[in-house]
This record gives sequence, C-alpha cells and structure tokens, in this order.
Amino acid sequence: MVAPAANSSSRREDTSSSEQRELVRRIVITKDYYEILGLRKDASEDDLKRAYRKLALKLHPDKCTAPGSDEAFKAVSTAFSCLSDADKRAAYDRYGSETPGLTRRHQGGRGPFTAQGEVDPEELFNMFFNGGFGGPFGGPFGGPGVRVFHTNFGGGPFRRQQQQQQQRPQQPASPIAQLLQFVPILLLLLWTFMQMPSAPVYSIDKTSEYRHQFDTTRLNVPYFVKDPTGFERQHPAAGRERARVEREVEQLYRQRLEHNCYLERSNQQKLYNWGQRERAKNYPLPHCDKLRGLYGLYT
Repeated sequence: MVAPAANSSSRREDTSSSEQRELVRRIVITKDYYEILGLRKDASEDDLKRAYRKLALKLHPDKCTAPGSDEAFKAVSTAFSCLSDADKRAAYDRYGSETPGLTRRHQGGRGPFTAQGEVDPEELFNMFFNGGFGGPFGGPFGGPGVRVFHTNFGGGPFRRQQQQQQQRPQQPASPIAQLLQFVPILLLLLWTFMQMPSAPVYSIDKTSEYRHQFDTTRLNVPYFVKDPTGFERQHPAAGRERARVEREVEQLYRQRLEHNCYLERSNQQKLYNWGQRERAKNYPLPHCDKLRGLYGLYT
C-alpha cells in the first residue's frame, strides 16, 4: 500500500458487487492480521493458506474494482506474509507487531519482499499460486475446479535452452554470444519492474511514512501523503485528480465511521438487553455523532 499514480482500482469503473465492497471495507478498517484473514490465533498453516487463497482471488486487481481494493489486497498480503513466517508470527503474537527488519531467509532479495522488507502483493500472489509456498493441495492448490496461475519466473524457454546447452560439448563462445545470453534476463528484470504495483498516493491514517496532512475541501476530512510538494504538483488543489482523491478519502472515512458507529450501537443495545437502561441512555456514541454531523445521517 507513490507520487506518479493513485490506486489502480480508483482509475477503473466500479463494477464490484456489494459483497466485494463490504469485504474491502472490513479489511481496510481492520488492523489485526488474524481478523484481516478471518482466522483465530490458533489457526494452522493450512488455515492460513486457505484464507489467503480465498481472499487473494476475491481482491486481486484483475477481479475487484471496488474503491480501496488495492489497499485491502495489500493488507491481506501483508497479514499472510507475517503469519506464514514462524519467527514473524511468534513476534506478532507476543508484541502485536513484526520484528523490525527481515528474517534470514528473506534477505538477499528472495521471496515477495522489497529491499526494505515490504511485501510485494503481486509477487506474493504469483509465488503462492505457482507452488512457492508448498502445501498439501497438489502444489499448492491444484485439483479439480481450481484455477492455477502461471508465470515465467524461474522456467520457460530460457531454462530449457540452458539445459540443452549443458548437454552439448562445450565450445568457446564469442563475446557477442555471451552478451546475448543475458538478454532474456534483462528483459525479465525489465518486465518485473514494470509490473510492480505502485504504492498508494495517500493514507487516511498518519504513519511514519505518510505524515504530511491534507484536508478534503468539502468535509475537512484529514488524510496524509508522503511528499507534499510532489502531491501538490500532480494533484493541484482545484484539479480533477485532487477531487477524485478527496472523494475516495471521504468515502473510506465514512465507511470507517459507519463500522465504528455500528459497534457503538451494538454495545448500547447490549446494555438495554441487560436491563441497564440508564447506562444505555448515556452510553457515548462519538462515531455515530461524527457520522451524523459530517454526512447528515441519522444512525
């Protein structure tokens, strides 16, 4: 989940179903990794794989166009990447966060991690559905009725060409021939770089990375960007791109308020059910009040 583009789902027509939009909304407002995957803390490794497979297929950018779907897809990838690693899961269960830095087996640029240890959701998706994580499902999720995704990483014509050359008698190669051997690798690296998803241009939560605050023009909803100068340049205040970003921010903020208001109302109803009417009447509903004040909704 920088400056060149916003989420890819925001540039497409929203053809998502209400179920997809509700799923995106739930994941975007959820911080706990187990809750994101819909699992309990005692979930097994197979449970993690099943949950990730189900959510990744539903939220992949090729299938889900709901607003915020890229952020939800990245959240699912981050949660699975942490909990599927024994060391990181132990640290998360104990401290509520991953251990800073990369584990040994994630160093050296291997796996679905960037140089800073961040998860690349698309590469994690490709690795998972091509057997990069193994599993008892026929490598890893084969079987009748299951679609298997294929990429050219680590195989294909170039790999077969190398095996054939190893079987032939070795002959001195010319410098041009040696250079040509690296062309497929360079093309693969270029293709991989072009396929890397861009990070979100904004966040509705302030973090160490997104720490420069802006407010939407209509409702003064705060949101945060990485580079305020670059954001102003590519999203001028009166421009169409700024208006589109602010509509997304206000929509996500409203979804978060609605969720928290629902929880407040549920807690209040429990007090009524327990016969504590006076306490229920005075139960604070700050998110419901905020929702009513900003959007004029009577909750």
